[in-house]
Amino acid sequence: MRYRYISGGVLLATGVLACSKADSTAEDAVRIAYITHNKCNRFHDLGRAGAAQAGSELSSTSERPVEVMVLDPECPELTDAGEPLDPDDSCYFSRPQMKVLQDVIDMKVDAISVDVFDGVCENDLINEAVDAGIKVVTYGGDAPASKRHTYYGMDNKAAAAFLMDALATINGKTGKIAFQTMMEEDENGGYTPTAAGTFIDRSAGFSEALAKYPDMKNAVSLPCVCCDYANPFCTQTAEEALAKDPEITGFFFSYSKLLGEPDLATNAPTLTARAKEKTIHSVAFDTLPEYMDRMRAGYVDVLLGQKLFGWGYDTVMLAYDLVTTNRQVSAFTDAGWYVVCPNNLEEFERNTQAMDYRTPLSKCSLLP
Repeated sequence: MRYRYISGGVLLATGVLACSKADSTAEDAVRIAYITHNKCNRFHDLGRAGAAQAGSELSSTSERPVEVMVLDPECPELTDAGEPLDPDDSCYFSRPQMKVLQDVIDMKVDAISVDVFDGVCENDLINEAVDAGIKVVTYGGDAPASKRHTYYGMDNKAAAAFLMDALATINGKTGKIAFQTMMEEDENGGYTPTAAGTFIDRSAGFSEALAKYPDMKNAVSLPCVCCDYANPFCTQTAEEALAKDPEITGFFFSYSKLLGEPDLATNAPTLTARAKEKTIHSVAFDTLPEYMDRMRAGYVDVLLGQKLFGWGYDTVMLAYDLVTTNRQVSAFTDAGWYVVCPNNLEEFERNTQAMDYRTPLSKCSLLP
């Protein structure tokens, strides 16, 4: 994969899409819609850059004109209490993305690359796109029951099993651990795990790997809610769990928003102090820039990074090949993952700053 930085050559769009194919100045242009979760999702910064780079390269090398539209759906409107305006709408949080999907289908684009917010809610729209002859690549979030051509991403079940094995290694294959994942508040004020396939697979991989270690126990499963990073809910939940059970010696963050919440040491003094003392070890998904700072502070031992740049670069390239060469793909395109530990942290940061991930990271020194 080519990861040199090239600027320009991409159409950025965040507003309402109203044009049709007849409005295009290049009738034979390959038009690819790259759709993120929404404007509020910070995971897409590298993906947008990757999509822009892919668009630039294709514009300079393709025999046909290429337009890559980077589209950020609006953030769902919430009440002052952070609740959906229509709590009875099970697809409420998906509506902004569903609108953008319908817009680009109506535009008759050639291909769509989309981080699906909810595979159930958006299944019919994706099928509509494919039935209309549009190539569809999903990434990050998937709609596995749909007709999409391929899903580009991490094998979340295998990745969670890897992380659980890592935590077992660091903790000497013994002790109580806490598992935190994305959950949603129900009408009774309780929390239930999200139906998103990503987190279902991570939970399954975690549980299956944990079963290999008879001297380890999942003491508690904790909620972490999306998506307000200014709200320290996930941090406070983890801190409260430690207060209730001081014997917890490990945390598995399936949804790692805690690492991006503000004032971690202030809101979780026990967790952070014990992490620095190495009487608690933690593993987590994802490698946002502030997560690097948390690792540097000693609060997390292993981070498993998704190929966020590839979300944009690789999926746009895949979409282009599907349109122009009818490339044959399997239902799952395995992106793999990065293993980031304190010993290779600076290497990973350099790669991210350069947007060049071709140099392999040094092996994590905490793992065999």
